[in-house]
Amino acid sequence: MRRIFATLLFLMLANPALAAETLVIQKLNPAKYPKEIIVDQRKPAIKGLPDGKIATARGNIVAAWYSEPTQRYRHGVLGDTIEAGSLKVLTKLGHTLTYRLPSTEVFEDITPRLIDLDRNGSVEVITIRSSLRKGAAITIYGLNGNTLVPKATTPYIGLKHRWLNIAGISNFSRSKNLEIAAVITPHIGGKLRFYQYISGKLVKTAAASGFSNHVIGSREQNLSAIADFDGNGTPDLALPSANRRSLYIISMSGLKMRLLAQADFPAKIDKAIIAEGKGKKTRFIVGLEDGSVYSAHR
Repeated sequence: MRRIFATLLFLMLANPALAAETLVIQKLNPAKYPKEIIVDQRKPAIKGLPDGKIATARGNIVAAWYSEPTQRYRHGVLGDTIEAGSLKVLTKLGHTLTYRLPSTEVFEDITPRLIDLDRNGSVEVITIRSSLRKGAAITIYGLNGNTLVPKATTPYIGLKHRWLNIAGISNFSRSKNLEIAAVITPHIGGKLRFYQYISGKLVKTAAASGFSNHVIGSREQNLSAIADFDGNGTPDLALPSANRRSLYIISMSGLKMRLLAQADFPAKIDKAIIAEGKGKKTRFIVGLEDGSVYSAHR
């Protein structure tokens, strides 16, 4: 049986051996960007969450959204106490299927994600599912014939009112399977973890501390971006530091995580991040709490 060991790497930014490239920041005209930097143009989920959207894909599942709003979990990490009690998908054959959570759980999320994680031709639905007693977990759903079923999950964080936010899904390590990058407890010493979906399980492949990708009480979940920053043909992940005053660019090499670069800002990052270009021409558009907008680049 294949064995994969998680690599635990704590980024010691003060250690010269781990010194990263420092990016140049340039102040931009905020009037050229919407206040949220990126506007979600996807269709709203009818009878779903108040601002929930419909995720779409090509494959055996063509759409997914959250439904059955509930207030049974009064955490409010996303700005209100309305979460979802069920997940709905539309299949390629035109069937609408529902997976309903028990009364002890909710989807503490806004819009699910659709992608073929293991590249076997079937689309998976990636969600943030929370237990009223044990906090959040990443849970994957998929089709079993004409039934929507859970396929794999990470462990719950372990305490109620403890949450995680997914930062990106891509082929960060050049392996066959895609990785899910997530920040565990982004408001409390956030831990960045990478997971692969292998043989029906979500396997942690790397982890490091010192990150955030969410402002507590905000509806914005996209404080991260994916770009090939070092130009080696593999996606890299950009996301804020734990205090949200810096942007970190993270690269995966096998099971090892490396800090490629960072940009430091005069205020905290609180909006979605845009990545443009690749390699030496990569730049990140970053919005701050004081209303300013900056470009971070070489």
